[in-house]
Amino acid sequence: MFIAITAFAQPTMMTKVMQLNYQNADHIIQLIQPLLEEGEQISGSGQTLVVKVSPDTMTQLRAVLHKLDQPPVTFQISIYQGDPDWLSQNGDNAITITTPSHSDQLQHQTVTVMNGESAFVSTGEDQPVLSSAGIGFWGAGVSYDRRLKQNGLLVEPTLHRQQVKLKVRRIREQNSPVVNQQFDSQQMVTTVMVPLNKWMPLFSPQGSEPVDSSTIIIRAGNQFIQNSTLYIKVNPVQQPVSNNN
Repeated sequence: MFIAITAFAQPTMMTKVMQLNYQNADHIIQLIQPLLEEGEQISGSGQTLVVKVSPDTMTQLRAVLHKLDQPPVTFQISIYQGDPDWLSQNGDNAITITTPSHSDQLQHQTVTVMNGESAFVSTGEDQPVLSSAGIGFWGAGVSYDRRLKQNGLLVEPTLHRQQVKLKVRRIREQNSPVVNQQFDSQQMVTTVMVPLNKWMPLFSPQGSEPVDSSTIIIRAGNQFIQNSTLYIKVNPVQQPVSNNN
């Protein structure tokens, strides 16, 4: 009786240190780990990867890394607060905004934010707030401090094909009509799909709902009349593409 024994040679492993240009090693490892065969390893920190894999897997990893290690998508978000007819009167693509005064700067703000991250756009202004008042030996005295009214937007864009899923938390304060030197606060969280490179109305006067049926609004805090319509525009910021293999 003859017994045939077939021996399978283990693939030769190679160890290589790989430098990333844009992405973080922890993020890349999570994406690459499922591609590894039994016995293969990957580790790293910062923007350095250390892999111990077969030549075939190494070829596959190089191709995958070329696609993954690209600059993160970055957006420029422009915000304008104006009257309800501002968009229809000016038209979308022909709108040019200048900011010659502090008042106009509070109406129009621009912020740059990466995909999936958040950034705060402040439209607040200083208000005098009574800090102390009394009658002393030298007569009556009143002291005031300056306090920034917390008006602004926390924006978080996430790219979905040719549109952006935009989560906006609008924070508004106004002087309380009931209690002097206090502020009423209102927060509204809106999630809406918006196209790129186009002005869109987001919040309307008196808190009326936008016409876009995909918009979800959550309100918290004291409600009060909004005196302006909020318009928003999301532009992608062009980034150079890595050509490293």
